[in-house]
Amino acid sequence: PRPMWEMILAGRYMMIPISLASLVGLAVIIERLYVLRHGRIIVPEIAEAVETLSASNDLSVAYAICERRPGPFANVIRAGLDNADNDWTIIRDVLQESGRQEATLLTRRLGVLETVAAVSPLLGLLGTVLGMIRTFTTISAAGLGNPETLSGGISEAMVTTAAGLIIGIPALVAYNWLNGRAEEIIYELEFYSAKVLNTLRTRQGADGVSGRAEAEAGGE
Repeated sequence: PRPMWEMILAGRYMMIPISLASLVGLAVIIERLYVLRHGRIIVPEIAEAVETLSASNDLSVAYAICERRPGPFANVIRAGLDNADNDWTIIRDVLQESGRQEATLLTRRLGVLETVAAVSPLLGLLGTVLGMIRTFTTISAAGLGNPETLSGGISEAMVTTAAGLIIGIPALVAYNWLNGRAEEIIYELEFYSAKVLNTLRTRQGADGVSGRAEAEAGGE
């Protein structure tokens, strides 16, 4: 069997963009694997604070936890708490806007990985076409008497195709998996945002009822 390095060299200059695509794809995969760790974003301490928010009128504890554990989850929850005294529709809009911003950050660079997955096989196909053109050009110029030259063009054609598929298939699998993980995290952010909104809305309703009761008692 031929050494791997010789097979790569057989692909000639089309292996350069294919190799660059593989490096970009690998860098994005590693970076997104680090960023999209579930425990790093959906911090249990913040989730517990949101769960217990309705049991207390004191929002400072939850706010302090968000300050202590910064990140996408904390940013969304803190946006709601910052507007706790505003109308619930304003709180809803703020939570939605904050959630959109964090969702954009969570899916950032996944488009690059999708592009690598799509472009790599096309680069391989281009290398195949160029290799076959080179082969037929050699045949037209020198006939069929030089098998080494012919095999060089065919090797270029086959190696670039294989390289493009070897890079494109894992990149596509990684893109779908990472995109699914990002969507799962975004869904959980939406879930806890809805809990915060419901809690603050209920709290405002309770404060309004209490205020009216005090006013009526004072009038009597």
